[in-house]
Amino acid sequence: MTTFTGRTRQRRTKWTVRAGDTFAHGLIVSGGIGTIVAVSMVCLFLVWSVLPLFESATIESRAEHASPWPQTPVSLAVNEYGVAGWALLPDGEIDFFRLDAGHEAQSVAQRKLSDESAFTCASSLANDDRMAFGFADGSVRLGTVAFRTAFVPQHDVSERLRHLDVGRATVSKESVIERAAENQFRRHQLAVDLQRPVNIAPAAIELIDVSWRSTSAVVGSYAADGKIRLSVLKPLRAPQAQQPAFKTRTLELPPPAAGHRDKPLALFVSGVADNLFVAWQDGTLLRYDLQSLLKPRIAEEIDLLSQPGEQLTAVNMLVGKATLVAGDSSGNVHGWFRVNKSDASEDGDVPAAASRMVAAHLLGGPGAAVTALAPSPRSRVLAVGYADGSGRLFYVTNDALLAAPLAPREQPLSRLALYPRDDGLLGVADGGLLGVAGNKIELARFDLPHPEVTLYSLFMPIWYEGYDAPSHEWQSSGGTDNFEPKLGMTKLVFGTFKATLYSLLIGVPLALLAAVYTSEFLHKKARARIKPTIELMASLPSVVLGFIAALVLAPIIERVLPTILVGIAVVPLTLLTAAFVWQLLPKVWRVRLNPWRFTAMCLTLPLGVWLATVLGRPVERLLFSGDIMLWLSGRVGSGTGGWLLMLLPMSALVSAWVLAHYVNPWLRSRSAEWGDAKTAAIEMAKFLAGTLASFSFALALSWTLTAAGFDPRGTFVGTYEQLNALVVGFVMGFAVIPIIYTIAEDALSTVPEHLRSASLGAGATPWQTAVRIIIPTAMSGLFSAVMIGLGRAVGETMIVLMAAGNTPVLDWNVFNGFR
Repeated sequence: MTTFTGRTRQRRTKWTVRAGDTFAHGLIVSGGIGTIVAVSMVCLFLVWSVLPLFESATIESRAEHASPWPQTPVSLAVNEYGVAGWALLPDGEIDFFRLDAGHEAQSVAQRKLSDESAFTCASSLANDDRMAFGFADGSVRLGTVAFRTAFVPQHDVSERLRHLDVGRATVSKESVIERAAENQFRRHQLAVDLQRPVNIAPAAIELIDVSWRSTSAVVGSYAADGKIRLSVLKPLRAPQAQQPAFKTRTLELPPPAAGHRDKPLALFVSGVADNLFVAWQDGTLLRYDLQSLLKPRIAEEIDLLSQPGEQLTAVNMLVGKATLVAGDSSGNVHGWFRVNKSDASEDGDVPAAASRMVAAHLLGGPGAAVTALAPSPRSRVLAVGYADGSGRLFYVTNDALLAAPLAPREQPLSRLALYPRDDGLLGVADGGLLGVAGNKIELARFDLPHPEVTLYSLFMPIWYEGYDAPSHEWQSSGGTDNFEPKLGMTKLVFGTFKATLYSLLIGVPLALLAAVYTSEFLHKKARARIKPTIELMASLPSVVLGFIAALVLAPIIERVLPTILVGIAVVPLTLLTAAFVWQLLPKVWRVRLNPWRFTAMCLTLPLGVWLATVLGRPVERLLFSGDIMLWLSGRVGSGTGGWLLMLLPMSALVSAWVLAHYVNPWLRSRSAEWGDAKTAAIEMAKFLAGTLASFSFALALSWTLTAAGFDPRGTFVGTYEQLNALVVGFVMGFAVIPIIYTIAEDALSTVPEHLRSASLGAGATPWQTAVRIIIPTAMSGLFSAVMIGLGRAVGETMIVLMAAGNTPVLDWNVFNGFR
């Protein structure tokens, strides 16, 4: 074989060497490709895991059945398995019916609410299974209408049931039996438990609603005599076998304006019974404040309609009964809830806390009037029926249209019922159940994977229930079904950037300067011991660092905060001053003491810490009115001290730039005949002058900004919390230093030795060689070190979780927490 020299090789490579070379080449190539594939697969897996969150709703089936009732129900509910339901009819009869797929709706059992008085109205279905029923004699009955589900023991399963297909149901003794699996049967029954009648009005009850406070039921009602009443029903103790009697207190509420003496369209008591809402067809909403049940008052009167000429056509409450949804004749649905506000009292001196209703959500329709509203019993999903017979599903929190499971029909919808699992919808129209002529019904089954997740709700401000304005919030879970998920990712992303920024501000300069010193100035024997020691720091578990930060470091920083802030400036200045003093020593002494230079530098650090401790309290009195915690909260002092701390680094950079571009060239032109002593003295004087100029410039600029009315509090500084970004910066900076230091030091050490030798041979000092030759040559490696440190900081979890306070806020305050 001919080589590049033109000569033929005299020796042949052994087959073992060639085999080893081929194997190594294949191993390296496969390893590299495998790494790229593995990282790509991780990325694809993450995308594959996230994409289902954004899947749209799908309609799985629609079925039409004959109506089992001649009248339109007053209330309607379906059990969570979708095989049974109940309907409250206008004659006061509760009908329990079968509703499984592939079979017509079939009445199973009936229960009369009262044989003594005619039924007139019922409360909303937003209180789980608890309801209130009104009657023509002015009485009310509290009770529960609940589904009961139990598995059927195998010995009770008849032969007829064994022939049922899986997923099918049949009627047996006032219950619905469903075959859930091969050897599993469920019995569905309706349990109606009614309390004794309680008289609360002298006339027929036309509208009623109820909520509970502790053991008392708070009932709002509107009677045929035109009075709006508030009744508090407290059950009295009774023998176990008897129904309890009630201690009743009924108050007539202040009457509405003269223009609203007609019957309201709807009446609701809020979920915690602190407000009563009464709405009329012209859009007027009257809100009564029930904070004091003995002295209810009208809190506000508002217009629910957005355009003149519209009419209010349907009103309901979402789960939890804090958000009121109102549909109008133009097809729009608005979501209203109370928010706190701070108004001035009548004399304008004392602020008074108050609340007001706001229209936080708008759900657009097809143009036909809204005729029915059905909130989900477990989430913020809302089913809306329209006069054209169509039905739509919305998620109220993010105003998202999820699906349109019911197509337009001739008959307008008058009742809707969402399945408890948000996977089905039952509609009711005038004259029977929804469908084509002949009283047909349509059952829609669908899948809503994640209705609460949209790109808008993840990254844009959302107006959550009870909040004063749209905001970025994160709270993914709660303790009750009426909890409203808050999935704003903005604060979490911001918290990640904040932790990364402050940790890199602390870690990157220390790591890079340590790498430069170790590579270019430290003796090889010391380097061989120090570098592995720093690399061992990377083995400390994040949990341990987070624990130390939260329980040890955070309380210490809080106690000595002025000392730490002073130390950030004093410790480096002490080191630099000691370095210039070293240059002032006679040359003979410097040569003799050179082996002790590192030891002297190490001894200077405690001196700087001691000076910071001594100066901490005086600086706190001078700049922060004697108490930095009160100053940070904005209760004392001006902004001058804060501006001085924030502007000092910038002032130091400006002074360094001026010295490098103007002073140093001027001094070089005159220093040709200077000796070592004079040069060292001039350098010392230049350092002191630059330091004084930096402080003077920062102080002058601080006074100027303060005089102009600017205050740094509320920007990068502000109210102090013990677990904050400064603590995270210190500890996470400590965590990223080893990896940045190691990679940076390796990059600096691999710079060819002949470049150092050439620079030193040309007369450059070791520092000039490091700054002008070594660092530019190793810049790509230094950049890689910082990027890997950035990745380490971004991916950190436990330190941030334990030391950041877990506070989802959007501000850059270094003394505040984040999530």
